[in-house]
Amino acid sequence: MKGVETMTKGLDQFKLPRWNDLPPVDLYLEQMLTLIDDYLGDYLSVDGKKVMTKTMVNNYVKQQYLNAPVNKRYDRLTVACLFVIATLKSIYTIEEIKRFIDQALSFDTAPMVYDQFCEMTEQAVSHAFNRTAMPKPKMEGDPRDLFWNLCNSFACQLYVKKVYLNAEPTE
Repeated sequence: MKGVETMTKGLDQFKLPRWNDLPPVDLYLEQMLTLIDDYLGDYLSVDGKKVMTKTMVNNYVKQQYLNAPVNKRYDRLTVACLFVIATLKSIYTIEEIKRFIDQALSFDTAPMVYDQFCEMTEQAVSHAFNRTAMPKPKMEGDPRDLFWNLCNSFACQLYVKKVYLNAEPTE
């Protein structure tokens, strides 16, 4: 089996765009999908497939998990929500993720919530791949430690997939 270092190459650079890094203009579907794939494709793509597809986004809009586009363009909040969905969809159902997003948005503004999610996700990935425990910070308005738990569950799953499921079998 390859060493953990080989299997996790590049994960020390796992980064999600912060709110202010997201384009300030509304995006067409293809632009939004490209942005998501540029950030997450190397980490979350399975068998070379896209992290998020047109069909997925259209279904999320149809089921009212995402805001509908205006003039075929998606706003920054929708783009941010899609980053959260793309990150968590291998662990949780879309219904659960929508509930998490709604609960988190009740704590603070969308930019603050999204940036906290990004920061904590990156920290969780770093801790998981360095095999260290992520401290549990006290976050105002988050009495159940929602982000800490969500981000750690994602990081632990990513670690298992990259280290054990992508490993070459031993002879």
